[in-house]
Amino acid sequence: MAMPWGRILFNTLGYAVAKKDNGKFDSPSTPVPTAEALKGAGGYFRNRFPIADSCPLNEEQIRERIGDFFWHYPFEFGNISVEADLVHFKGLEGRHYQRYFHFFPPILARCGGSLAGKSVLEIGCNAGFWSFQAKLAGAETVTGIDFSEKNIEQARFIQQLTGIDGIDFKPGNAYEVSKETLGLFDVTFFLGLLYHIDKPIEALERLYEVTGEFAVIDTTLARSDVETDVPVLRLQADDVHDQNFSNRIALVPSRAAVPVMLKHVGFREVYEIRNASKNLPLDYLTHARMTFIAVK
Repeated sequence: MAMPWGRILFNTLGYAVAKKDNGKFDSPSTPVPTAEALKGAGGYFRNRFPIADSCPLNEEQIRERIGDFFWHYPFEFGNISVEADLVHFKGLEGRHYQRYFHFFPPILARCGGSLAGKSVLEIGCNAGFWSFQAKLAGAETVTGIDFSEKNIEQARFIQQLTGIDGIDFKPGNAYEVSKETLGLFDVTFFLGLLYHIDKPIEALERLYEVTGEFAVIDTTLARSDVETDVPVLRLQADDVHDQNFSNRIALVPSRAAVPVMLKHVGFREVYEIRNASKNLPLDYLTHARMTFIAVK
């Protein structure tokens, strides 16, 4: 069967980019975290919280409210355990715990061991899980935005339960992020979002504008039938749960495409966070998903 003309054209253009700018889009790996760095990062992580004295809800009301939301991340609030709704996300020390120890130690290493004094923005924050981790790791201020107002409502509910202040959750579109409306942030998170969007270059341009020091991009990657060093974007349906906003289609980048796009929008250096442990979800172990640090 002949290859479709669209794929031929796209593969040809990707190959041309790779050959023309050979070496320009390299993304070296970050150093393996030391045992001390892992211990330090582990000291900040929390997904088990006592219910804050300031919370006005009783246990029955809390349980009822929990049922109003889709839970992408597992938590424990006092004596109430909240499992993730999807099977492969379940467990307090499951997928997201493993992900934390994959990319938070390199993030903290770039900042001297903590996020103390840093301003952090999370674009596409869902229920705020990573925004909370940033605040617990010492960030001075944290802003989390998500296009889904239901996700923002859920993040504020968790904030009410835990009493963690210093985080501003607000509705926001990744395509409308700007320095004028939000300001400039030392560190920006773009986690689990790049493979859900239909205009990735535009979104990354917005990300670059609001990033002061570096951005962290965690994404599922496209596989293709072309050489691994050729940048490819794969068009696919965007399939998410009802609480999330869907673009209906998404352009999923290959491993080689991510640094090309990040450097195209202006980032000076791009690093891959290497797999430093086998205690990782399978998609990370097989490089079907990776995390990148883009330095401004």
